[in-house]
Amino acid sequence: MPLTVQLFKSISMGAQLTNIQGYYEYKERTSVSEVRNQVFLLAQKVMDPLIESGLPEDLSHILIATTCPDLLSPSLGQMIKEHYIKELSHCLSLDIVQGCAGGVSTMILASQLSESYHSSVLVVNADAARKATSKKSSLHRIFGNGSFACLIRNNGSKYKLIHSKSIQYKGLHDVVQVHLGHDSDEKIRKAKQEIFNDPRKYLGLSLNKGQALRLFGKAEKFYREFVEESQPPEIMILHQVNPLIMKHLEITFQKYGVKFIDMSGKIGNCGAASVGIALDLIKEDIKGKRLMLCSFGTGGVITAGLWQC
Repeated sequence: MPLTVQLFKSISMGAQLTNIQGYYEYKERTSVSEVRNQVFLLAQKVMDPLIESGLPEDLSHILIATTCPDLLSPSLGQMIKEHYIKELSHCLSLDIVQGCAGGVSTMILASQLSESYHSSVLVVNADAARKATSKKSSLHRIFGNGSFACLIRNNGSKYKLIHSKSIQYKGLHDVVQVHLGHDSDEKIRKAKQEIFNDPRKYLGLSLNKGQALRLFGKAEKFYREFVEESQPPEIMILHQVNPLIMKHLEITFQKYGVKFIDMSGKIGNCGAASVGIALDLIKEDIKGKRLMLCSFGTGGVITAGLWQC
């Protein structure tokens, strides 16, 4: 049985998605550059334009999501806050570690915080997903590196989060794993010498394809339940898994008359930042529309929010 969580009950106070910024690095057949502190540097790509344009005085929180951070500690949020200490020193920084599902979770939570505090909230998602996979893995070419940021502002009830929903499906919690952590010593002992030749094969991002297919199979039922509880979207952006799966999902959702966004062949799977990067590429088309953002993956979780834009 799925474990269902209603993240928050929406309050009609207004939460508008503004100052949307996206950045990505992706090449399907050739390598993408790798540097130290790459996730932080990706975050800078979308943070700098926001800082240059001027952050709102009522900024209260910063929400950050990543799947594979440069370091476990200090966190990505702490690194961002230190770098922009002049602009962000007064804000509460929250790091969300939910893998790919974390991107939409930050958007939902930011909208609720904006409504509750009558303030502006900054969202930052960044992942060097390509760097997290072994170059010898078949997964390597579908992943990209990227980042996304936006400001969610309390601008009245016209623009708001209409509904949100999150389900964790039992038995699918290890659909995506990143093994580098306190339990990685067991992996290291088993791999022995081989781990030095290809550490990402053992400690980096891995995908259980069978569980992934089972999770994707839940998407349509999740959508029907979501719409029954709220109303149908006009535009839908799902986690940009890979072109093959996105094509299958597009066919699945054709019957519902929703505009389905597939940017997976252009941007790659950028982990927690994928949905946001796709949003940046179509941001001029969302005005006046009901927009559904939906992420799924790590933990066997599907999370979605519906906004009036």
